[in-house]
Amino acid sequence: MMYRRVVLIIFIILVTNCLRNQTALASEIINEDAEILVIYNNNPSEEESANIQTIVKILTYLQHSVAYVPLEESAPLLEKYDTIICFGLMETPDSFIDKLASDDKRVFLLGSGGVESYISKKGYNFVAHKMEDMIATVHYKFSEKNEFNTLIRIKNSILLSGELTYDNGTISIEGKNASLYSRYQNFVYLPLTDLSDPLIQASFTKEVARWLWPFKGDPHPYAQYIVLDEVYPFCPPEQLMEAIDFLVDLKIPFVISVMPIYENGEYPAMKKFCEVLRYAQANGGSILIHSPILQQEQDNVKQIWEYLTTAMEAYTNFGIYPLGIEAPEDFMFSVTGREILKRYSTVFFYQGVNENSIDLNERFNSIYKDGHQIIAPAISLDQSGNSQIMVHSTAIYLKLQEGIDLLKEKVNVCIESNIPMKSLWETDNTVYADNLYLYTVQGQTYFNNEKISLEYIPFAYDDDFDYKNGVFQWIAEDLGGLNKKLVFLVIISSIIFTIFIIFARQMNKRKFLLPKEGVKRK
Repeated sequence: MMYRRVVLIIFIILVTNCLRNQTALASEIINEDAEILVIYNNNPSEEESANIQTIVKILTYLQHSVAYVPLEESAPLLEKYDTIICFGLMETPDSFIDKLASDDKRVFLLGSGGVESYISKKGYNFVAHKMEDMIATVHYKFSEKNEFNTLIRIKNSILLSGELTYDNGTISIEGKNASLYSRYQNFVYLPLTDLSDPLIQASFTKEVARWLWPFKGDPHPYAQYIVLDEVYPFCPPEQLMEAIDFLVDLKIPFVISVMPIYENGEYPAMKKFCEVLRYAQANGGSILIHSPILQQEQDNVKQIWEYLTTAMEAYTNFGIYPLGIEAPEDFMFSVTGREILKRYSTVFFYQGVNENSIDLNERFNSIYKDGHQIIAPAISLDQSGNSQIMVHSTAIYLKLQEGIDLLKEKVNVCIESNIPMKSLWETDNTVYADNLYLYTVQGQTYFNNEKISLEYIPFAYDDDFDYKNGVFQWIAEDLGGLNKKLVFLVIISSIIFTIFIIFARQMNKRKFLLPKEGVKRK
């Protein structure tokens, strides 16, 4: 009997501690004062985690703070948040649905879990149609001129029909059509959970922005930036110049993302490259510096800052002033990555190699607190790079390696998209380095607190540039003397080797060859 009491007491203590930890974690998230709460399944799969990351990225690009928790930790938070997104929930206890439906909350459900219980609790006049595992055709319209289709596999989904205050897009399964996004007042339902398809990502971005917009109609449009991406310092300047002249002739703003250089920054090739960049700066182009690639999460931040300072010096010495940094989206969810970005107010993100880098234990989009001006990579909806996102700032990345013809084609697509284009010079930017400070304000540029001019002035070149440095200098100085010594050693060795061969032949004749007739061997 005593044993049972001890076991019971231990069990109660463990449960109490667990509840305290859960409440403490919930309180911590509440203290972050996030605007939106994202709730997902307990112990999510890798695929679910990747989709949660996509949701958090999109909300971050839309300039919202986000807390994200599993279902088992959400109960203390439901009363504190007015805007909630539920992603792919499989088990939805009645107590959870009661709290979710109790107040006039903004609720966005992705996936069919709990949707029937929710609309029943709210008293919405919807009819639910259960669909089995099959392929569905998704159609979505961004504008009267821009409509797209894609195929999506759905698993045991539920489609809604009935009285709606707003809907967009259609999902078709075996002749049955339903709204892709069904909205009634502050409630929105999307019967899908797979956000990997570009069309679904783009449409979700637009619909969640509209859902969060406090006024009628669509949110105000944001601009797109045309970026010549991964331009190397020692690339052929003629190729870069052709692309710049094309953009200058069109009178559209553009950005050049240059790769960092850590040595040989004084070479004439670097000087010629920077002269082309100065011409671009003087004609409306702006410069970004591309971030180094993190090899591992524990990379030394101070050392990377030193590398970036060296790269900044190499460019600013020739009058090139990078206004921000380009980094992979992985940095958004990396402690090291976020530390590196803290020196730049303007961050252009591109799609990184690691598609699933979110740490769900962080529970908050921490990069939001750093106050960056964030530009997201555009979502290409076809081979031409067509992008229809204008609810947040986007970057269209173009590569010189693809050829000037394809670059011109993609630029023309950007122009025809009717999404406004913006110059980075029109925004305020700040860049810190170990001994450098660069900022722009109201169209003026200041470097180490001195106002600088972006006027293009051709460089003077020294035809007698001395490339000697380091080990190459030693080789250049001593190669002549070294060659003489080597030649002398080779001659002496050859003479000695020849003498040994002659002597050996004579010895072998005496020992092994038979004497001629009439000649006696001594």
